[in-house]
Amino acid sequence: MSQHSQPSYHASARPGPSRTRAFVARRAAVVVATIVAAAMALPLAAQSMGAVTGRVTDAATGEPLANATVRLVGTTIGGFTRSDGSYRLPVGAGTYDVRANIIGYAMSRDSIVVTAGGTVTKDFALTRTGINLDEIAIVGSRAADRTVVQAPVPIDVLSAAEIQATGLTETSQIIQMLAPSFNFPRPSVTDGTDHIRPATLRGLGPDQVLVLVNGKRRHQTALVHVNGSVGRGSTSVDLNAIPASAIDRIEILRDGAAAQYGSDAIAGVMNIILKSEPGGSISSSFGQAYSKVFGGDTRPGGGKFRDGQVTQVAANVGGAIRGNGFVHLSGEFRDREGTNRARVDTTSTLCRLGSGASATTIAGCTLPPTSVNRFDERFNQSWQGDSDTRDWSFFLNSALPLQSGVQLYGFGGLSLRDGTSAGFYRIPSDRRTVRAVTPNGFLPQINSDITDISGTVGAKGTLRGWGWDLSAIYGGNAFEFTIDNTVNVSLGTATPREFYAGALRSNQLATNLDIVRAFPSSPLGDLNVAIGAEFRRDGYKIERGDPTSYQVGTVTILDGPEAGRPAPPYSQVFPGFRPVDEVDTDRTNVAGYVDVEITPFERLLIAVAGRAEDYSDFGSTVDGKIAARFELFKGVALRAAAQDGFRAPSLPQSYFSAVSTNFVVVNGVNTPFDVRTFPVGSQGGQLLGAQPLRPEKSVNLSGGLTFSPIANLSLTADYYRVNIDDRIVLSGNFIHASVRSLLEANNILGVSGARYFTNAIDTRTKGLDVVLNYGLNLGGSGLVRFTGGYNRNKTKVLSVIPTPSQLSAVSSSLFDRGERARIEIGQPRNTVSLTGNYTVKGLGVNVHTQRFGQVTNRNSTNATGVLDQTFAAKWISDASVSYKLLNRLTLAVGANNIFDVYPDTNITANQTRGIYLFTGASPFGFNGRYIFARASYDFANLGGLLGRKTELAAVAPDNRRRYAKQD
Repeated sequence: MSQHSQPSYHASARPGPSRTRAFVARRAAVVVATIVAAAMALPLAAQSMGAVTGRVTDAATGEPLANATVRLVGTTIGGFTRSDGSYRLPVGAGTYDVRANIIGYAMSRDSIVVTAGGTVTKDFALTRTGINLDEIAIVGSRAADRTVVQAPVPIDVLSAAEIQATGLTETSQIIQMLAPSFNFPRPSVTDGTDHIRPATLRGLGPDQVLVLVNGKRRHQTALVHVNGSVGRGSTSVDLNAIPASAIDRIEILRDGAAAQYGSDAIAGVMNIILKSEPGGSISSSFGQAYSKVFGGDTRPGGGKFRDGQVTQVAANVGGAIRGNGFVHLSGEFRDREGTNRARVDTTSTLCRLGSGASATTIAGCTLPPTSVNRFDERFNQSWQGDSDTRDWSFFLNSALPLQSGVQLYGFGGLSLRDGTSAGFYRIPSDRRTVRAVTPNGFLPQINSDITDISGTVGAKGTLRGWGWDLSAIYGGNAFEFTIDNTVNVSLGTATPREFYAGALRSNQLATNLDIVRAFPSSPLGDLNVAIGAEFRRDGYKIERGDPTSYQVGTVTILDGPEAGRPAPPYSQVFPGFRPVDEVDTDRTNVAGYVDVEITPFERLLIAVAGRAEDYSDFGSTVDGKIAARFELFKGVALRAAAQDGFRAPSLPQSYFSAVSTNFVVVNGVNTPFDVRTFPVGSQGGQLLGAQPLRPEKSVNLSGGLTFSPIANLSLTADYYRVNIDDRIVLSGNFIHASVRSLLEANNILGVSGARYFTNAIDTRTKGLDVVLNYGLNLGGSGLVRFTGGYNRNKTKVLSVIPTPSQLSAVSSSLFDRGERARIEIGQPRNTVSLTGNYTVKGLGVNVHTQRFGQVTNRNSTNATGVLDQTFAAKWISDASVSYKLLNRLTLAVGANNIFDVYPDTNITANQTRGIYLFTGASPFGFNGRYIFARASYDFANLGGLLGRKTELAAVAPDNRRRYAKQD
């Protein structure tokens, strides 16, 4: 591990977005070129290739089924059927299990024997069914993919059709609607978190769920969430950087899997599969909030809102190359205007300095009229709601077969986001204003420039019966901050109004080798073995901002009762990163795993996995997992799993350093403090008793029942318990005078509080997941599908480490009551999700309702509880109708939160001068009703445009299409 304190560029040489993106692009290009060269240099042994051919048809009508998936189980070989239902797969000699499936039909499979250079014909006639219980999931097993009801651990599969039916455009919101164990609150006025919002699984942390794309590890963002939101103190994957239009399906493993996949998989694993099918589509959607707060009446904060416009344009293009390969390109633009549910401050004291007879009126200050009841640009007032963002994203997914039977593949994406959000309104009488510059006060704004890039290249094939997959992955994220409409009070009237505050950057480079083989007739029964190794390097960097953004000027407060006193330094709302904050660090780790699945007899499956990892910064760990599934009788099975796991502390948690303005209620007044986050190894961190971070360790137990007595019905129920030791949290804010005195005595000036990351707590999370699927085929009258989900979870803090002696005066702040509440009761303890879908010919109707359980906020500094508040459970309902014309053009309209439900309003004492009415902890936000319209047009396979006759678009095992259009 290396750490460099020297800045990488002169402070005045702002890198800007073009430099950032060029830097990331150059690094990615070097990595990709290196890996491609290495892959092409592999000794790829030529084989005498044979083939499997055949047709897939409807069993009742004999009609061909296009775009059905045909796959050789346990290998890397698979593909789609052509328009006439035919397929052809090149294979080497051997015995194979062939499987065919498509949504709306029951899966079919059979065994074949292929001789060297021979061709075997295998046809499939699939039976139509109301729901597809044979949905295949890659995630959860390194040795062999299985259907969701055959797996020994709980897995959800969210289809492209379900994703589109939500009417939502953000990937995180879509997952929340479809998976009740997933939570995506909408914090506001939380600095960078307004631009990249964290999400959680099973009530655990955002960094305790591992995200994969096409089965490969996805990088986290450079942003660390440090303000008062769910997931405070964590880093997370930006799921919204992956456009929903590029996703074929999403697999969610609701079980610990660190022994299989490594760090971050304590809560589970989410695998996002990119589209790879032939053909394409272009779509456009438009929506906005049509909402009434307090019924639209004239009470403060009430009114009618028409804001939050979302415009999305997306396109997909896919085709076959060289007959057995594919390329699929997705592009999307999303423009989301901000929403605002804050009041305008119309209090009579707004333009007054001082009190009583000595009070004076601020020159040039204009009191807003009492009729103003929402955000009004004329008065530059508060903003509480969604940030304003514009996203451009592109994803490529491709595979190219070679004559030797080896398949080269590559996928990756580029996402660019510009965003704007706001901090707290600085009122005219506030000491943090320069009244000669901003007589009406000001609303400081945080502008983001976020670049996210990823790329994976690899090769896969078979050698002497073993399937192998060699890949290299690069991911990078950059978050640049520009602060405008603000001031540095300590610079007086010479203050700039805009500041470049610096940048956070992270990157990840990984190389994987996975080897699998099936032994169908071993002495132990059917045996599947997977062995693999990984090398990974993680990097993290903080770059300083403009000097004026972190400068402590010499100008004192110019006027008012505090005239002549030291003025607040730094750019207001977000102080720039200083030279002392700069860091450029990295770490490496190597890992190896073994994953074995045994079926000693037909009804019993046993899976065992083990993984060893060695990190350059904190040492080694060895973790294991055992899972089993036993079928009591046809359609009813028991399953259980036990494993230990770990999560490595992220580099931002070890090295993040910054000053943030936090508001703390002191004697009933919302008071600002400039709080510095000290790295654990820094001078300030050591002074306050910080210790080097250790990995979190977990023990995960689960057990459940699967019930699928008939083809159209499945029910799963799974209990889980997750114990986590040495859980990493961001401490509370140490704002006591003794802390400031200690820092000042050691020449650490300019801050009024401190905090750091620490392995402070042990927790236990217990819960229950229930998922019901039912489908009914009405023949010519259509198809009905119903999905029900229930999640209940409860997290309890079991112990807290002793407070260092240096902090004896603030012992309650190491892990304060507000942070405890955020972990224990800050997310819904129970969620119910019900979805019904009806399709007949070109018509589709989708209805959805979801109950979010209550959440509670506690004030960090007020132990009496008078500022605590519990927000009641709410039902949120959605509906949409779509119609397909000429089998190509689909039109849809719908509404989310159709009944315009809002969370409970904050109690008066928590509204900050009556401005902020709603809580950012609300799991469904506080925008109200959202109405949308969408149009999409499907077009045919573009293989001919790629210079080859369209045959079969082969699919890598991580990219298998399971969904096709329904008649």
